[in-house]
Amino acid sequence: MMKSELSSKGFIVAMALVFAAFQPALAQRNLKDIPSPDPDIELKSFQVAEGFEVNLYASDPRIAKPIQMNFDSQGRLWIASSEVYPQIKPGQKATDKILVVEDRDGDGTAEKTTVFVDGLLIPTGVEPGDGGAYVANSTELVHFKDTDGDLKADETNVVLSGFGTEDTHHILHTLRWGPDGMLYFNQSIYIHSHVETPYGVRRLNAGGIWQFRPETLRLEVLARGWVNSWGHHFDQWGQSFVTDGAGGEGINYLVPGAAYVTAFGVKRILRGLNPGSPKYCGLEMVDGRHMPEDWRGSLVTNDFRGNRVVRFAVSDDGAGYAAREQPELIKTKHVAFRPIDVKMGPDGAIYIADWYNPIIQHGEVDFRDPRRDHVHGRIWRVTAKGRPLVERPKLVGALTEELFEHLKAPETWTRHHAKRVLKSRGSKVVPKLNKWVAGLDKKDARYEHHLLEALWTYQTVDSPSPALLTRLLNADEPRVRAAAVRVLQHWKDRVDNPVDLLAERIEDDFPRVRLEAVRVLASIPRPKSVELALRALDGDVDRFMDYALWLTARERKDDWLPLVESGKFDVIPNVHHLTFALKAVESPVVVPLMLDLLHSDKVADEQLNDAVQVVASLGQPNHLAAAFEFALGRESDNTMKIALLGGLATATRQRKVRPAGDLGRLSNLLTSNDRGVVASAVLCAGLWKLESTRPAITGLATSNSTDNVIRLAAIDGLSQLGGAASMKALAELTTERHPIGIRLRAAVGLLPLDAAAAAKQTVAILGSASADDDSTPAISAFIGRKNAAPTLAQALAGSKINEDVAKLALRTISSSGRNLPGLSDALRKAGGIKTGPKTLSPEAMQALVADINEQGNPAHGESIFRRKDLACLKCHAIAGAGGRVGPDLLSVGASAQVDYLVESLLDPNKKVKENYNTLVVQTLGGKVVSGVKVRQTDKDLIIRDAEDREVAVPLDDIDVQKNGASIMPAGLTDRLTKSELRDLVSFLSKLGKVGSDYAISNQVRVVRRWQTLQPTKDSYFRLRRTRFSTVTVDHPSLVWDSAYSTVRGVLPKPQMPIFRYRAGTPGTSFARFELAVSNPGKVELKINDVDGLLMWVGTEPVEPAESVVVDLAKGTQRITFSANADQRKSGLRVELGDVEGSEAQVQIVSGK
Repeated sequence: MMKSELSSKGFIVAMALVFAAFQPALAQRNLKDIPSPDPDIELKSFQVAEGFEVNLYASDPRIAKPIQMNFDSQGRLWIASSEVYPQIKPGQKATDKILVVEDRDGDGTAEKTTVFVDGLLIPTGVEPGDGGAYVANSTELVHFKDTDGDLKADETNVVLSGFGTEDTHHILHTLRWGPDGMLYFNQSIYIHSHVETPYGVRRLNAGGIWQFRPETLRLEVLARGWVNSWGHHFDQWGQSFVTDGAGGEGINYLVPGAAYVTAFGVKRILRGLNPGSPKYCGLEMVDGRHMPEDWRGSLVTNDFRGNRVVRFAVSDDGAGYAAREQPELIKTKHVAFRPIDVKMGPDGAIYIADWYNPIIQHGEVDFRDPRRDHVHGRIWRVTAKGRPLVERPKLVGALTEELFEHLKAPETWTRHHAKRVLKSRGSKVVPKLNKWVAGLDKKDARYEHHLLEALWTYQTVDSPSPALLTRLLNADEPRVRAAAVRVLQHWKDRVDNPVDLLAERIEDDFPRVRLEAVRVLASIPRPKSVELALRALDGDVDRFMDYALWLTARERKDDWLPLVESGKFDVIPNVHHLTFALKAVESPVVVPLMLDLLHSDKVADEQLNDAVQVVASLGQPNHLAAAFEFALGRESDNTMKIALLGGLATATRQRKVRPAGDLGRLSNLLTSNDRGVVASAVLCAGLWKLESTRPAITGLATSNSTDNVIRLAAIDGLSQLGGAASMKALAELTTERHPIGIRLRAAVGLLPLDAAAAAKQTVAILGSASADDDSTPAISAFIGRKNAAPTLAQALAGSKINEDVAKLALRTISSSGRNLPGLSDALRKAGGIKTGPKTLSPEAMQALVADINEQGNPAHGESIFRRKDLACLKCHAIAGAGGRVGPDLLSVGASAQVDYLVESLLDPNKKVKENYNTLVVQTLGGKVVSGVKVRQTDKDLIIRDAEDREVAVPLDDIDVQKNGASIMPAGLTDRLTKSELRDLVSFLSKLGKVGSDYAISNQVRVVRRWQTLQPTKDSYFRLRRTRFSTVTVDHPSLVWDSAYSTVRGVLPKPQMPIFRYRAGTPGTSFARFELAVSNPGKVELKINDVDGLLMWVGTEPVEPAESVVVDLAKGTQRITFSANADQRKSGLRVELGDVEGSEAQVQIVSGK
């Protein structure tokens, strides 16, 4: 039976964009082994961090399906619980609840559960306060009030409404009081909210975090973006951190007003601190006397897909932070352990909400699937062994003076809830608070933090204290100054001269204070605000500060730009600052201003490229002419020429404008000795239809002695020039007398001029091509042009091409997401391919799964996954290393069932994961662009194509836009043998699984993305005439390709190409990686084997050793190795380590 349904001929696994269909959130539709729901069995499976222990605090049947939890000031735990999730059945009564769980005797186990509210429909958040609890209830934020003290809701008040409800696991959630007395809550990517408030309608399209003051009903957006952010918390200094339950950037540092991944309508986003991380849910800061000292200040969150509770150590990194993963708090092989929320408790213990469910998906698994668990759930309590618990403070009913003393407590929980009780007493506490502040001991080591808690208390009861604010703006502790600046944001209309208060802080020696000041100035509508903010450019500017300044200049452009436009340059008198601001706003009105600065030679060298790019990308013909003249006048600056010509070419392609005046002098650049300049000039000549350059371009295109980069550009230039002469030259270039790469490029160039001729020549070329010849660009060209695919299909009729060439072409079609059955069928016929989606009977699936589980060889499976012909890593990363078109496969095995993996490979279109559908866009000019949508700005639609490039399509140039097919190729499962498929699935099923050899720990920082030098003719030529150290400097003749480490972190020796200069001489390989250094200093590089290695840091040679300490400057630093391939027996593994006493902040550069 197996032979009849799984052909012994083998299986193809087309791996470009391959695993989107079985990303973890899809992976459990065929779950078979439902674990026992016994909490004792689950508890015994826990692997707990050394020095900690876990006990069951509360469990079913008293609670079920906890979604969010928060403590009240009496130490009672409030839980939003939903048994109805993910969707109520027709006619079913809503039975979801808000529960209150109490541990009355303090033994660490809850004895009593009270139903505070019943009959709700999927409540997704709860936060006690103001005599009851705020509840996220679908489109509404509702306050339920208990008027008689029986813990039963007696009054219902819809506080806010108008929140979106497009997706039940994205609706309003993650309610949390801030230290400032405001209520914060989140929404996710598919939600569109339009909320009426006394201050006007507040809107948030897609994900973000709201900030709300209940007593005034003021609602604002704190930050926007993320996919499904179910974690938000403040540290003891009031700084915000965020996790994303469907993102991959770990801990996010929140800058007020910033936009993060997926934010709608923004030009630029701020990235998270840990790219390549799993998806995390919930967030809490560990502190207090019960916790070990080295744990205090850590952030704890949940890898719910990987059945782990993880911890991050957080440290300063310039104006922002760095976060480093530490050993897990809890990890387990128990597949139903789903930690989704985490909170510190009144006793100093850590409490974890376990949603308990073997199925974790939303829409990808049938809402009525009987295996969905609707009744179980539990709360776990984690304590430190041998350390005394914190005595639970009695806050409710305490004297006001006693509450003030609780503001000194080491535990954030106590300080926070003391402020909540003080809030309930209103502004009458202010006179006593004034007295308490005056009596504080100035010699206390935490004196200024006590003052900060007092400042937040004034803010919580909404009674400003300008005197204390001014005092803390000048505090000795810089983190207190930063917190005070953020308070000023909310009191700016209630204090005198807020701009003057910020003047000194914008020049503060602590970068985070400067960043906070920049963002507060963005909220003050005065020209002076921007001029003052831009002074921060005079200090160190890291990515956080650069983003904050960019955002502030844009947000306040209506205050300063009209003045500058009218000639009042004194509004921003510093040219460096003005240039930054003009570039930030990206408005056409800045072009004349930028040209004036350029011609006056006032622009700093480091800003020249930005300045000319602004002119090129936004200018009209007369402006472009000036930019063109500017480029021609800078003979020695080839980098500038290339950048400018590229910008001018983009202006012509995207905006249909070109420089005014005589462009003939462009021909002078065609004889440049820099091939980048020549290639750029050729492209512009074609786009601008400069017939005078045709002879030169034709000569470059047709001569076999032309540099290959220039020759390919010349072919493109001929295509852009158009006309009969171009058609004739391009047709000749498709003939067999030329290399196949040139022939294919010429056929692509012929396509817009004569589609039928291009198709005929392309088929002829494919007929003589092999799988080693990259025909992808030619197929992509036909796919990417309106009505061209049918023309190619017609030309293929009756032809024969290599089977592998046909398979690669089919893969290109599939990865585009376009549905082109005619072309696909023609390629199958021409290549003799007879495949299609495969479906296994239950018996065949069961037999194959058993074979995978019993006989699968994951090590061999990894080698299959890494095969070049399968190209898995082209589109998929593992732990951040690889392509980004498909999902990161870091933890696919932690939740993916084996049978689902098999089915996804055999028939990937059966289920398509949200966010991984392709989008097909046809422009007004007939160009077709397809890929995965990244985001949309006010001007462009950003798509990531199959080559992992972000392509901006102007919104006003879009003719048709529609969803495409799955991004995983279908019907191409015959390249692998049955045993290869078995081993491949075995490998995938182990990825990220706790206890597996293929569980990647981000606690160990290993280089996973490398670049290896390719042995091309040009690179041989250069290396034969220079030293090995030449490879440390980029040169056009040196071609580097990406390579990736194995799961264990080793770059295999066979994946390091060998240079062998002559017979009998040792072969040499070259590999390099990059480090992003945000704070300079010393780091350790741990090398697995130094045999046969030479090493350079930048261009400086370093003696390789198993442990090398290097001192790195700020910026991107490159580490390069040469390896004697004959002497060396192993692959290359490099691990990044810390050096004691060093303040270096370094990240390994990953990606594709």
